[in-house]
Amino acid sequence: MKLLHASTAVFIGFGGATGAADRLETDGVFLPGQAIGADGVLETTIDASGDEVLWVHTMIRPASTNIIMMRDRDGYWVNWDGDMNSLITSSARNDDGLLTFKIFQKPPQGVNSMTVTVAYQTPDGLKFGWFEAAVTREGSN
Repeated sequence: MKLLHASTAVFIGFGGATGAADRLETDGVFLPGQAIGADGVLETTIDASGDEVLWVHTMIRPASTNIIMMRDRDGYWVNWDGDMNSLITSSARNDDGLLTFKIFQKPPQGVNSMTVTVAYQTPDGLKFGWFEAAVTREGSN
């Protein structure tokens, strides 16, 4: 399962934010890493222009575990068994083809670094990408 593999990607490092939103692919794509600042908010914007987005999914895998959690429409996290048929619909704001996934207002308790997978279903298949995110430490650059 490519999506499950993407959810368990190995930590590679953090990239800088770019001005343009990234695009997802049916084969998956590695996205630039993100630092979670003092406010704890984590979100990402994806360019889905030209795609018919049927529904969206958001998952995290904390670095300290092999458990994958998926976010429901209300922002609650539930464990995912890796079965594509059990994916639940999440939410993302759609502004003229730009999808903004609000991952969380603050990380789940005890989670300081993670792999985040965002995805959306089109009539042609599931498009997804993943990135590494970690809480920044006070005094770090």
